[in-house]
Amino acid sequence: MSHTPTRPSLPRLAAALGAALLLIPLLSGCLTRSTTVGDRFSGEIIVATSSDNPNGVPRLDVPQSMSSQVTLSDFTGTISGDGTVTMEGKDGQQADPKTPKKGPTKVGTRALYSNLTAGQFGQLGDIVAASFTGSGAALDISTKRSGDAVRLTGTADLNDLVDGRDAVYFTVRFAGDVTGTNGIEQGDKAVAWVIPAGKSSDLNADARYADPASAALPSWSFLVALLCLLAVGAVAWYARREHLADTTPRPGAPAK
Repeated sequence: MSHTPTRPSLPRLAAALGAALLLIPLLSGCLTRSTTVGDRFSGEIIVATSSDNPNGVPRLDVPQSMSSQVTLSDFTGTISGDGTVTMEGKDGQQADPKTPKKGPTKVGTRALYSNLTAGQFGQLGDIVAASFTGSGAALDISTKRSGDAVRLTGTADLNDLVDGRDAVYFTVRFAGDVTGTNGIEQGDKAVAWVIPAGKSSDLNADARYADPASAALPSWSFLVALLCLLAVGAVAWYARREHLADTTPRPGAPAK
């Protein structure tokens, strides 16, 4: 009874090919993660009130997940309807005496935020609303991208706050030029709103710039393709080497 020998290279070749195939979903996962770069937003928030407010000074409570991206400090100063903010030092003096003081002094909290994702940015509305203890204030803000256009929309219900006493100052800086807004433009890429207390209002701003995820995609695509080619090449080289080194007689071949 004849017996055909098993070629010793086949198990090793199968293992190498399997390893190469396992690399493909792994590398594809890297590609998927690269597309989550997304838009990032920076800006400033001030929530303030008069020092005699029986509800106390508004405080911004930032979640731990955003603490490294938001810097909080006490605020004492004025906020005018045209977006002019003047800050006073602990001694009551203006930080910049060249800026004329407009309106009564208010106290509160100032937050500088940077590099927030769209999801984190959307949380800012709830953080602002919750800073005024005992009020039913509400602020919803969100951003949406369509191609190269980014649109910010928001609704503010500050009916429970008092006009002339409470103040909310909110700014956002985009990664590209602002093309339209109902806020106060601050340069080419930033918008500010002094959200009126005692009523409801809307916020909107449009900006245009390339999607950061699209910019990252080509380089990742090239890397994944290159690594896949290298993996396939390595398997082919290994198979060729094993084939040349294999001296097992083939079925039907004359014995030496």
